[in-house]
Amino acid sequence: MTNLLIKRLQNQKQQLLEELWDVAAFDDTSYDTFAQTIETHFSNTDTQLPLPNLCFELSTVRNRNLITAAEQRKLKKTVVGFLGLSVGSHSALTWMMESRADTIKIADPDNLDAVNLNRLRFSWGDIGKTKVDVVKTYIAQINPFVNIVGTTNVSAESMITLFDTSPKIKLVVDAIDSMKGKILLRKLARQRHLPLISAADIGDNVMLDIERYDLDPQPELFLGRLPGIDQVNIDELSTIEKKKLIIKLVGFKNNSERMLNSLLNIGKSVSTWPQLGATATIAGGIVATSIKKIILGEKVKSGRYYLLLDNLLVSDINLEDNKKRCDKIIKKIKYELSIK
Repeated sequence: MTNLLIKRLQNQKQQLLEELWDVAAFDDTSYDTFAQTIETHFSNTDTQLPLPNLCFELSTVRNRNLITAAEQRKLKKTVVGFLGLSVGSHSALTWMMESRADTIKIADPDNLDAVNLNRLRFSWGDIGKTKVDVVKTYIAQINPFVNIVGTTNVSAESMITLFDTSPKIKLVVDAIDSMKGKILLRKLARQRHLPLISAADIGDNVMLDIERYDLDPQPELFLGRLPGIDQVNIDELSTIEKKKLIIKLVGFKNNSERMLNSLLNIGKSVSTWPQLGATATIAGGIVATSIKKIILGEKVKSGRYYLLLDNLLVSDINLEDNKKRCDKIIKKIKYELSIK
């Protein structure tokens, strides 16, 4: 090792010793019995790390009291599946930061594009890599000892394998773009009695859907907002019919004037659903918090929930003139798509 690397490792060792002393009352004489130098697979550099149990203690000590030791162990042992890794990456990374889970399962068929960087905390050097590989790297930087099961194959067969291979998924996070994929995830969750969480960032606001298939084993998919959707062949629908489905699922409620104008212009001046980095980040935190509450047995009910930053921060959002402008855009969208 070079002198520079040796110096850096010595500095890391000293800092870890100081922190470990506070957390677990260890001293320098016993350091070599619990510390290790590993070559990290995410950056190909030597990094000084405590052994796994102490790494876990150090990285969760500031959760204490807000999360008890028993609760932290439960979170650590729970396998969550994150399907869709654009906005879903915020949820996965935040969940790993808080839980230090032993295993996490992720899936996404796509590569990272430059246009994703408006809402994802990745680098230009990640462009062209699969989202699965990129997210794996960032997860491993948070928890070097984690077991990451990832796939770019999102076929029904692959998803069944991902769900059912030990250790099995205990909670599902849906951040998939395609309606066909969303339906599949809900069918799999319902068959296995697993809770499912999905968040959508709508302008500066966040919409959260929680579907407790673990508590109510035979509910309608999507909280009943798309009756009979599991009997529909999505591949046979036209582009307009698919757009109508998405709008029917999301609804017009709590959309700002700018968001409604964006919905009106999808396929025209904007190519797809517009999203903002700040809202995507907030959504990731809300999803991770919802996961924690469900796993720890808090009384989280099925339903749709909103975090409306427009209402919290903008004093004139509910003025009559604003409502009239929004209603006018909604009528135009309904007319163009023949929505009653």
